[in-house]
Amino acid sequence: MLPPPNVTGVLTLGHMLSDTVMDILVRRQRMKGVPTLWVPGLDHAGLATQVEVRRRLQKEGVVFEELPREEALRAIEAWREEHAARIAEQTRAAGFSVDWTRFRYTMDAESARATREVFVRLYRDGLVYRGERMVNWDPKLKTAISDLEVQHAEEEATLLYVRYAWADGSPGGLEVATVRPETIFGDVAVAVHPEDARHAAAVGREVRVPLTDRIVPVLADPAIDPTFGGGALKVTPRNDLVDYEVFQRHPELSMPPDILDDGAHLTGPWVPTAYHGLSVEEARPKATEALEAAGLLVRREPYRHSVARSERSEAPVEPRISTQWFVRMPGLAAPVVDAVRRGEIRIHPSRWERTFFRWMESIQDWCISRQVLWGHRIPAYFCRACGKPTVSVDPPARCEHCGGRDLLEDPDVLDTWFTSWLWPFLALGWPERTADLDRYYPTSVLVTGRDIMFFWVARMMMSGYYFTGQRPFSDVCFHGMLRDEEGRRMSKHLGNSPDPLDVVRERGADAMRFGLVFPNPTSEDGSFGPTALDGGRNFLTKVWNLGRFALGHLPPGTEPPRRAPSLAPTSSLENRWILSRYRRTAEEVDRALAAYEPTRGASALHAFVRHDLADRYVEIAKDALAGRRGEVLERETRSTLLYVLERTLRLLHPFVPHVTEELWHALPHDGELLTLAPWPDPAEAPTDPGAEVAMEPVLEAVRLLRNLRAEERIPTDLRPPAWIRPAGPEVARVLSSEVATIERLARVRPLVLLEPGAPAPPRSGSRVVPLGECYVERTPASAAETESLEREREKLTRLLEKTRARLGDRGFRDHAPAEVVREAEEKAKELEERIGRIDEHLKESGSSGANA
Repeated sequence: MLPPPNVTGVLTLGHMLSDTVMDILVRRQRMKGVPTLWVPGLDHAGLATQVEVRRRLQKEGVVFEELPREEALRAIEAWREEHAARIAEQTRAAGFSVDWTRFRYTMDAESARATREVFVRLYRDGLVYRGERMVNWDPKLKTAISDLEVQHAEEEATLLYVRYAWADGSPGGLEVATVRPETIFGDVAVAVHPEDARHAAAVGREVRVPLTDRIVPVLADPAIDPTFGGGALKVTPRNDLVDYEVFQRHPELSMPPDILDDGAHLTGPWVPTAYHGLSVEEARPKATEALEAAGLLVRREPYRHSVARSERSEAPVEPRISTQWFVRMPGLAAPVVDAVRRGEIRIHPSRWERTFFRWMESIQDWCISRQVLWGHRIPAYFCRACGKPTVSVDPPARCEHCGGRDLLEDPDVLDTWFTSWLWPFLALGWPERTADLDRYYPTSVLVTGRDIMFFWVARMMMSGYYFTGQRPFSDVCFHGMLRDEEGRRMSKHLGNSPDPLDVVRERGADAMRFGLVFPNPTSEDGSFGPTALDGGRNFLTKVWNLGRFALGHLPPGTEPPRRAPSLAPTSSLENRWILSRYRRTAEEVDRALAAYEPTRGASALHAFVRHDLADRYVEIAKDALAGRRGEVLERETRSTLLYVLERTLRLLHPFVPHVTEELWHALPHDGELLTLAPWPDPAEAPTDPGAEVAMEPVLEAVRLLRNLRAEERIPTDLRPPAWIRPAGPEVARVLSSEVATIERLARVRPLVLLEPGAPAPPRSGSRVVPLGECYVERTPASAAETESLEREREKLTRLLEKTRARLGDRGFRDHAPAEVVREAEEKAKELEERIGRIDEHLKESGSSGANA
């Protein structure tokens, strides 16, 4: 199931990451011939959408709350139509292969009825109830909000130390630290930790609440932090969650009246009339001044603390005891915990299981009612005669308790997540017994961000088991959060999260897709920006050029590669080697995607295409393809290249569907679309470990001789003599059979293999490596060349220091793909060798730079 994006806005690059991972999995399964369905949809996002529409109307001078209900709903619907079209455009532009014929919306008629049926069933089963509890309250929007809609940030404040005088008139009192003096009017006690020896004698005594005539007890409670302030806490149960929990553990206390209204203005019989109607922001300094004037303010100090703000309105969240609808969660959570523990539902990466269990085993009841216009109305109808609710899927004609006919529908709506948690089966037609539900439920995999692990993923597991008796999916794949190249989380506020459509227009969908999954692991928070996009573009250019190269060597009438070429042990080393390397790559891609590790699969393909196929095989094969090594080898090499390239395009297709589809159609092929072509079976290609082992010294010789040429500053148009003293007879055998290839690729001539006891050639740069000793004839350096070498050494030394620092970073080694780490290690090794060669050259020319 595609997590339905909120209609609050348009898709972000975070959506693109999630959807790219899904599309890779979906396209592979489809090519494997597995019946595959990917259902798109849209979430109405109740409160969040209403806030966005409210902001738009505010800019037009219209107050949303003053609109008639139908007109406000029309404004929301206009917003939905506009943004739904944009989201669809973005989805299509990125090439995500969803089934648009099955599109669902969480506010469509079927979803509305299913949502009501779920509410009614849970209510009748005793799992939905209406009661008074502490909730997150947004005083600006005047509604309860979910934990997900609360953002915590460190803010500066003033910590006041207030003296609560002893009620019996004895000297002194208790010092209580608070940042909210305006809530003193709602105090019902002062609490200290039971093991705090400083206040042991105070427990059981009474104190006078400052600025009031009320007297409250001093009690002991383990929730009190003795290190905060002086170790004494004012207990204000209607305005703080910890205070509310302390209150519940002490039944001798009475619940006070509200001291704040729904807009966070002071009110109620316990609040002095001078404070009535003041906002929290207005009352705080007034109360501080009054405490100081009364001689009760002992001292004040700067204090930095976490402040909860509403994500929707940015107003400070007020903990508030409110009558709301709730779902009892512990009973729903238990079977889910068991299912994950026994592996019936698997979480990827598995490290998130611990976080999952910790939350599930301490789960709280879920507040599902919202005091807003947009959303599914709660199907509860209150009788004006007896005051009791009748809960029904359809509007009832009379009260089920007293038979009264004067019923009033609950004005509240349901939390958006109350519909979203049904998504895996709701989107397949539940509660109707549809063909899709029978065939595709339970679903296979859910891909989403870990930030909604609890608010959505865990709840979908609960609803799945409760309403269908089955798991909603077998696997959950969590991806990380995208960050910009400076390490900041991407956001519209920072201006570092471009519209994906702009990225597609400027860079192409495939460059964006590949840059999202490589090189940063999708399971980790990672950077995305121009560097990743450049990398994606460069890789695609390599793929495109491979296709063009192959087409230039395919005569008209070339048959599609229906099977791997049949090679004999005597066939050319490079053809046997590339087929074996292809098979290893195909096997690794299969393992990676089966384990929901797309970056691992992309890394394998990137290494194979860039290094093995393009940089090595094609360069070696050019002579054979040009007919310079005989007609038989030309045909063999042509068929090998075509087979490997065509099968590699199939492996790449889920990652980069557009470029691969275009190239595949240009090559000889069977079928109408690459997206419907069979997924390659790795076993179709031969494995040849001997060829892979034999090719290593050939490739190493080419690399070393090229490096020696560069270090000796040999002009590209010259082909200097070169020598290799092989490390053993087997290396000598392989190299002797591939001398012509090494000469051509390394641009040396002649290449002579030295006997074990032969002397080193004079005037030659050398390198000792596992394959043996390599030499290239050296020409004396001029003064200008010596100066250039010294500058080159400085530059290479700086690069080596940076590479070593990167390799020394534990985070890089733990999280970067193995191929990226390996490339960095190889780079460091190569830089060390180049610096060593320059030092030798400078030493021979008498420069002091060699000792720098």
